Amino acid sequence: MDILGSIVLIKPDHLPEKTKRGLYIPATAKELPQTGTIMDCGPACKDAKKGMRVIFPRKSASAIIIDDIDYYLIPEGRVIYKAGEGETIEVKSKYFGT
Repeated sequence: MDILGSIVLIKPDHLPEKTKRGLYIPATAKELPQTGTIMDCGPACKDAKKGMRVIFPRKSASAIIIDDIDYYLIPEGRVIYKAGEGETIEVKSKYFGT
């Protein structure tokens, strides 16, 4: 598998609930950003690296299944936050102070 351009392949920490037909159900109408780990990067990625923990908006990601594992493809520029080494990240609210 080769990722092209500045696209990153992310394995999400959690997947949204699925219907019986396999469709994802958003937790709320205004979905929170999601956390995950970058599994691979395209050759044009400048800052993203394999193994990096990130926060990203699931709305702007494309879902893909490889060998029965769910992943997201997203442009590198849409990654919201890159965690430092050993840093724990968690999304609690869409906005600070709410």
